[in-house]
Order: sequence, then C-alpha cells, then structure tokens
Amino acid sequence: MLNGKPILLAECVPPPADGCAHETHPSRMITPLMTLQTKDAGQTSLALPVAPPLDSSRNFLVFTGDIITFSIGMYFIPTITVLVGLASKLTDDKALIGAVGMMWSVSWFLPQLVAARIVRGKRREKPYLIIPSLIGRQTFILFAAWLFFTQAQQPILTVWLLIAAILVFNICDALAGVAWFDMLSRALTPRMRGRSMAMGQLIAAIGGIGVGLLVERILAPDGLPFPLNYAVIFTCAWTAFTASLIIMFFLRENPVTEEAVQQSRQSSFFADLREILASDVLFRRTLLARLLTTVEVMAAPFYVVFSREQLDLPDSAIGVFSLAYILGSIAGIVLFGWQHDRFGTRRVLQTSSTMQFVAPALCLVLALAPFVSVQVAGVAYAMTLLAVALNGAISHSLVLGYLGYVMDNAAERYRATYVGVFNTVSGMASLTPVLGGALIDALAGALTGTLPYAVVFGIVVVTVGAGLLIAYRLPDISHPG
Repeated sequence: MLNGKPILLAECVPPPADGCAHETHPSRMITPLMTLQTKDAGQTSLALPVAPPLDSSRNFLVFTGDIITFSIGMYFIPTITVLVGLASKLTDDKALIGAVGMMWSVSWFLPQLVAARIVRGKRREKPYLIIPSLIGRQTFILFAAWLFFTQAQQPILTVWLLIAAILVFNICDALAGVAWFDMLSRALTPRMRGRSMAMGQLIAAIGGIGVGLLVERILAPDGLPFPLNYAVIFTCAWTAFTASLIIMFFLRENPVTEEAVQQSRQSSFFADLREILASDVLFRRTLLARLLTTVEVMAAPFYVVFSREQLDLPDSAIGVFSLAYILGSIAGIVLFGWQHDRFGTRRVLQTSSTMQFVAPALCLVLALAPFVSVQVAGVAYAMTLLAVALNGAISHSLVLGYLGYVMDNAAERYRATYVGVFNTVSGMASLTPVLGGALIDALAGALTGTLPYAVVFGIVVVTVGAGLLIAYRLPDISHPG
C-alpha cells in the first residue's frame, strides 16, 4: 500500500540486477529458530516453524515434478486432436464439436475471478490446491468407465458427458490453479520459476513423444476397437494427473505474509479490483493484447477437422497430429525457456502471439486455395501439421509469457487478483470455438466448399493480428531474474 492506494502493475519498479524479487522475502529475514522476548519478564518462547527458504531444492523438485506429470496427462488428451477427434466420431454437429474445443479453456479461465476471491487473504493456500484437485481429477476415470461399459451407444449423450467431465475437471483446477500460481511465485524467484517451468515442460514433452506414439497405436485401425481405445487413453491421463496430485502433497508452502493477509482483510476485493482496472493502464493493455490473440482458439479445434475432411484422413491420423503437437511443444519449451532466461517475459509473449497469427493463416491459405489439398496433398498435410505444432508451442507460453509478465510485477497482496482477472479475461476469448463451429455450420448452406472455413480462419487472422500489434508495443518492464 502507498497512502492507501494499491501498488499496481504499471507502477512497480523492476527487480534488481542480481535476480532477486522486489523485496527481501520474509524467509530470508529469519533464522531457523526464532525466539520472542517479552519486555517484562525477559522470557522467550519458540515461534511457529519457519517457512522454507526461497528457491528450496525440495519445492523446486516438487513444482518441476508436478509440471512433468500433469503435462504428460495433458499429452494423452490434447484438446484439438484427441478430445475433438472423439467428439467428431460421435457427432457431425460442428457447434457441438466446437463446444468440446471451447470447454477446456472456458471452464478453466472463467471461474478464476471467483477462485481469486476465495483464495485472497488466506495465509495458507495449499488446501485450496489439494482438495479441488482431489475432486476434479476423478472425472476422467469416470468418463473412461462410461465409455467402457456403455460402448458409447448413445453418442450425443456421450459428447455431453465428455463436456461435463471437462467442465468439472477444469472448474476444480481453476481454484487449484490460482493457489498454485500464487504459491509458486512465493516459493521460487522469477529466474528459478522459469527454469522449473522450462525443465518440467521439456522433460514432459520428451516423454510426450512416447505418449503420442502410444496414442497413435491405440487409435490405429489395427489398434484397440472404438470406444475402448478412448477409454484406455482417458485412464492413462487420469493416472498421470493422480501422480501429479501425489507429488503436490510434498510441497512445503511458503505462507502469505501476515502484513499482506491483514491488508487483504481490511479492504474489499471488489474495491481493489476496480482500482486495479481503473488505474493500471499497462495491465489493461496487456489484457487487451491477450484477449485478441487468444481468439486463435476459435480456429484451433478445426485445424484437424478441416484437414481430415479435405484429405480424407483415417482415425490414426489423429495420433500423427498429436505427435506434431508434442514436437511443437518441445520446440516451444526450448525456445520460450531460452527467451525467458535471456530476454524476459515480453519477448516470450511477443513470439507466442506471432505463432497465434501464423497458425490460422496457414489454414486460411489452404481454405482459400483448396486445389492445394487436391493436387499437392502432401504440402497441405504438412501445413496443417505445422499449424498444430505451432498450437503445441503456444500452449507452453502462458506462464513464461503473458502471465509471467503480470506476475513478476504485481505486489504480493494483489497477485491472486491480477491472476484471476487476467485468466478470466482470457477465458472470454475461449468462448469463441463454439461460435466458430456455429458459423461454419451456418455458412455451409450459403457458401460452397471450403469457404465457410475460410471465413472463420480469416476473422481469426485479422483479430489476432490486431492483438499482435499491441503485444509488440508493450514496454519491457519484466526481467527473467
């Protein structure tokens, strides 16, 4: 606080050159055993156990291990390949397929403002990570059981159950995610946080190559029959998510400072929220850039659907697209990790925004020139694989890019609010896939061939291009240290 006014993102002073955070962390200011001495009796008493030091090896390994196992779980069920692929086998309704592609992002992003209010002012946030995760992560084993026992004989109901499973999983993970990001920012310095993210994602992506090959074999014509193949995939994902949860039990939380807790209790969440949005111009510009570039998700679920329709690809091609997604993820992790360590979060968000422009632009070219798919099918296939690979890279840019840009410069007591607002606004753009699907279906009656896809991809390219221009005008206030 400064004269009763919140310290906002645009007002923060960059961290010192030695890579430390803005202020000395409380754990650096106390000794392993603290004693309290009374003025009158001169007696001493032991204080509560001291929080772990910043950048402790245990917490670094816990966060890294969690990132590895959770990411591997995600590699089993990429939204734009496996989830959308399953939905497209169950229905031809493009709006419903788009709803599956949309639900993952929307159900994680939109609840985060509510999650931020719940977590705000809590000295210990670990229960808000563990309990929701314990509940939400069971949905995929339940959905796998549904596929196994019912054989998806009611396809539309199965699609809606898939949407429900995604919804419950991500609402729970949204609450857990706000606590996770806040605890991460208190446990590790920005440089070590970036290294943990990059290392965890890289190891997971290397393992993800094996996951992609396994998924390809499971979905191959001579693999497991439908829908047992998808039941096995969801069971594998649940196993990895469960391993991630077990690892997080070993986290030693570095609690919120008592001063920050008291300040949060003395102020209104919505008053702080209004002050942040009204006064922090830089934060508003960052939100706008993120909102516009995230519209890329409107097109992403249809990269594979469009390619399969144009090239008449078999189901096993989903495994190939999944592998392209994973290889793109590896390339993105290496690139973004290097950029974060060398140049900071702004460079990462600018690069990822460029990728969000290029991916739909590639598919727009194919939609406007359908003869390429007919006469040079290999080139069309390669361009779609590249779009999917870019989407894989983009998926690993959030923490090292836009969100890191916000987190590194937000004061401790407002950090959860900043994260909640940022992710909620991001979620607004995540509503667009169902709009994209509905638009494709609506235009299919009036336009022929690939033109309905071209309209949707064109809208996305123009919108993301506007966000890209804003992203390149953001000031360099973030630092990798």
